[in-house]
Amino acid sequence: GVMPVKTLNFLELLRSAWNNVHWAARTRYVALGDKIASSILAQSANVPTLPWNGMDVRLEGAMDQVAAGECITVPEDVYSRGCIHSMQEGLAAAKKIGFPVMIKASEGGGGKGIRKVKSEEEFELAFHQVQSEIPGSPIFIMQLAHNARHIEVQIIADEY
Repeated sequence: GVMPVKTLNFLELLRSAWNNVHWAARTRYVALGDKIASSILAQSANVPTLPWNGMDVRLEGAMDQVAAGECITVPEDVYSRGCIHSMQEGLAAAKKIGFPVMIKASEGGGGKGIRKVKSEEEFELAFHQVQSEIPGSPIFIMQLAHNARHIEVQIIADEY
């Protein structure tokens, strides 16, 4: 089978191999590829998101930057406000959002670093499982999307 590409090294190889293709700036790729940063960017552009622990985090002036054609990055301090830093902070966020929730590692994928939690009693164990599956990954909590289907489309294109 084909292994999914999750590293910037592949992008760099393609960039050097195909001189006639204009690739997105590295910072754009990183921001859109990160679950927390992309949620912050989406809600800063008034795109609806599921309730999550970073619902109040916004990038000031993001729409002006987009209109000016500028590259948007998520500063570390803003990014950190979208992260859960402890089990207790995560539990408080889950209570605020309302159960059931998903505990997600931003760097997770393929079923690793994600847990559905139906109640407060299940939260601590699930949180530690997510931490141990993707060590060092930023974690966030979001409302469970009931009866959802996952469809992912990746497009490589030029400025048009």
